[in-house]
Amino acid sequence: MLGFRGQFATKSRRYSITLGALRRARHRARAHIADHKAEGRPLDLAALEADLLADDEDETTLVIGYWSYAGTGWATEGERVLAVAAAARAREYDQWQAEQRKQKTHNSGEGTEGWKRRPNRP
Repeated sequence: MLGFRGQFATKSRRYSITLGALRRARHRARAHIADHKAEGRPLDLAALEADLLADDEDETTLVIGYWSYAGTGWATEGERVLAVAAAARAREYDQWQAEQRKQKTHNSGEGTEGWKRRPNRP
């Protein structure tokens, strides 16, 4: 497709729009259309297009440059009890599945005592 492998939409960010910018434009369009519908005003497509093509430079991303230790374990005794109960149920289910597999393989071997293998033909 288009002479190279992989996802074509992510190959060149310098000469193309990014997928994130498309998502933001769709979000702005939905919000703009919903505002016009709620207010009962007609939609001005020229203004909508200008708004969607506007640069997203005013949007910023908050970057937190440090990590802090939040703790270990469960916040309450109830969370601990639920986690222990879920782990016990998971162990019981795994044991039950192992027993079922063991019985299935044991039962599938029955009744083959009188069976003889056919000799290989040249």
